[in-house]
Amino acid sequence: MLNIINSQTVSSEYMIDGFENILNYKDSRNIILAGLLISRLGYNYDDYLQKKNKSKKIMPKKVARFGDYWGISNQFILWSTTSGLYREEQRKYAINSFVVNGMVTYGIKFATKRIRPDRSNKRSFPSGHTSNSFLGATVIHNIYGAEIGIPSYLLASITGLSRISDNKHYLSDVIFGAALGVAIGTAFNHLYEKEIIKIHGSLPKKSFKLNYSWTF
Repeated sequence: MLNIINSQTVSSEYMIDGFENILNYKDSRNIILAGLLISRLGYNYDDYLQKKNKSKKIMPKKVARFGDYWGISNQFILWSTTSGLYREEQRKYAINSFVVNGMVTYGIKFATKRIRPDRSNKRSFPSGHTSNSFLGATVIHNIYGAEIGIPSYLLASITGLSRISDNKHYLSDVIFGAALGVAIGTAFNHLYEKEIIKIHGSLPKKSFKLNYSWTF
């Protein structure tokens, strides 16, 4: 974390530009609007799904636990795999988008004050685990391509369902959380691609490489 701060990867200007892109670009704007619409439709089934979930969990406990952990840790796959010529741009894209996602998600939570299904607090809408997980999947897809992006979206879906299974969120919370994460990842992708083209002249070929090291 200290290395990230010292490298000045976190940039207020970059975050502001990315946030503005949510509304400035049609694709990210449409994702938000679609998320709001579908979430509103899902709202009609919130109570029904919660009742069904109480009688029979929608997923096994171990799978739900995995989805819960994945929702708060998926971004580390980005920080552990960025390498090569575009390493700094990739880290800048990932880290700043996650920071903005956290601020926007919790800003909405505190503004809406929706009570969770388990009545634990008033931060139900939208699902932060879900927005975080779908943002990670979007960033992974944009950097590495569909081969790793599609599995990441599937894992993000497990995270969303796990939040319903754990009685922490309603269906509509999860739907908008997913849309929010995808929209923010898409908005920041415009900055990432512009920066890559400006510095290197062209966009890189998307590929995934797992980096690891042994220390004795």
